[in-house]
Amino acid sequence: MGIALKHTWLKFGQDDDGASAIEAAICFPIILMMAFGIFQYGIFYNNSTDLNHRFRDASRKVKFMDNPGGALLKSHYQQVLGGYADDVTLEVHKADRYGESFAEVYMTYSYTIDIPLLDKYPLTTKYKNLIMLSSDLPG
Repeated sequence: MGIALKHTWLKFGQDDDGASAIEAAICFPIILMMAFGIFQYGIFYNNSTDLNHRFRDASRKVKFMDNPGGALLKSHYQQVLGGYADDVTLEVHKADRYGESFAEVYMTYSYTIDIPLLDKYPLTTKYKNLIMLSSDLPG
């Protein structure tokens, strides 16, 4: 019985039919695409989290400004965005609610995931803030 087990073990170690090479050739591109997708989504998530913190801090500072106008608000937010200015769309609108003037600030961040051997997938995230104003914004 020991000789048969030893013979089977030696035969198992010398099996060179190439099945594992074929499995690796099939699985490698799939694993590579998944790894690139996860990496790219991590970049998007990191950037959107950073932008969320910047947007929140900028909104906090705007609340302490005296009579900010629409142009001043927009330039303040664009200054805070820094290197993200090309990927971010910023809008400032006037809103009258409850007899008071507010500024609605919208920020949209767009990023495209490019996975090798597959299509491109656009991702967007949106942030909104409502800021009470003591002066009116133009239009």
